[in-house]
Amino acid sequence: MTTFLPIWAGRLISVLGSKTSAFALSLWVYQQTQSVTQYSIGLFLAFVPGLLLSPWAGVLVDRYRRRTILLCADGVALCGSVALVAVQSTGHLAVWQIYLLVAVQSGCAAFQWPALSAAVTTMVSPAQRGRAGAMTQTALSTAQLLSPALSTALLTVGGLTVVLLVDAASIAFGLLTLAVVRFPEPGTVTGPAAADRPGWRAEIRVGRRLIRDDPRLVYLLRLATALFAVQAAAPVLLLPLILADVPPARQSVAVAVVSTAAGLGLASGSLAMSLWRGPRRRFEWIRAATTVSAAAVIVAGLYPKPVVLCVAAFVFSFGVPVVVSCSQVLWQDAITPEAQGRVFALRRMLVQAGTIAGLLAAGPLVAMTAALLDVGTRGGAMLQLVGIGTALAATAWVTRPVLGPVHDSIRRPPSRRRSSSTTR
Repeated sequence: MTTFLPIWAGRLISVLGSKTSAFALSLWVYQQTQSVTQYSIGLFLAFVPGLLLSPWAGVLVDRYRRRTILLCADGVALCGSVALVAVQSTGHLAVWQIYLLVAVQSGCAAFQWPALSAAVTTMVSPAQRGRAGAMTQTALSTAQLLSPALSTALLTVGGLTVVLLVDAASIAFGLLTLAVVRFPEPGTVTGPAAADRPGWRAEIRVGRRLIRDDPRLVYLLRLATALFAVQAAAPVLLLPLILADVPPARQSVAVAVVSTAAGLGLASGSLAMSLWRGPRRRFEWIRAATTVSAAAVIVAGLYPKPVVLCVAAFVFSFGVPVVVSCSQVLWQDAITPEAQGRVFALRRMLVQAGTIAGLLAAGPLVAMTAALLDVGTRGGAMLQLVGIGTALAATAWVTRPVLGPVHDSIRRPPSRRRSSSTTR
């Protein structure tokens, strides 16, 4: 963990700065355009470029040193942030420039997170991998919880320029930690052997096959995709329930309270998993945490009272880092380090696709349910919450893989080791 801790600190500061600027920039776009469509385009660009680049990023992560990939991705992100600071300081900031920066950052993230996830495997001991994964989730949840308040404070003090300067400084800090800290990596192929390496598409197919051939990895991928789709859809579905009995003057406060409860649940779950090495029977914990989160969604749909919604948001979010931390260890145990870049990039791509699907489908599904059953928007949201909660629980239990006697690790069959070694 000695090597991991400074890199983790760099990621924490960098992600906090990026999310703080993202909040401020999205608010600036809406204030300048007064258009929900323009605002939505920014959200779309935050996902799609990274999703499209993920398979190719995974190949590069496996072909080259992970530290080099991280340095290059952070360097590109820093250049984009500095360029935006320069444009803002001259008073010529435009919406399309923000879109461009968001797309660049999304593309950089497609390289950063698979490289970091794969690097952790060689950076920490097997006994500490669960804690390292939980600490990474803690960094993300802390940034999500603190960024709105930090962004508001910085905007009040010095305006958008200060927010962008803080973002650039945070990326530079993360880049500095990578520059001074070195960690062990899988051997890279050079010389004549590199020329014999299969093509990009072939290497992507190897990563896809490594997932497809293990039913337990398929199960983990399906469960993560469903969980994050529900997490993306839940705020949209909760909004009409939160605002139903609240006077207009207090609606923003009501939304903020529920959002804060969700952020506290995510941070608390991440912190708990960071302080604990994790359970032995990880599959059972994954299913139990998913079931509890699903039950929270169902309860929110059945009893949409303010206190119940806050508790449900906290409980659901608390279970997410438990699932993520336990799953990450199982993925790292299942895949050899030389193939983890491709596999983790494909996993990230599919989970993000589920997130986008949940975000885009929530609103239309509520409207469709309300129209077909004549229950109104509030009733449609309640029914959808019950439905997606039930579907999430079913994903955890009905489709669970048949486990062998060892529950806390996934054994790698010899054939898989041979197939992945051909890609080195």
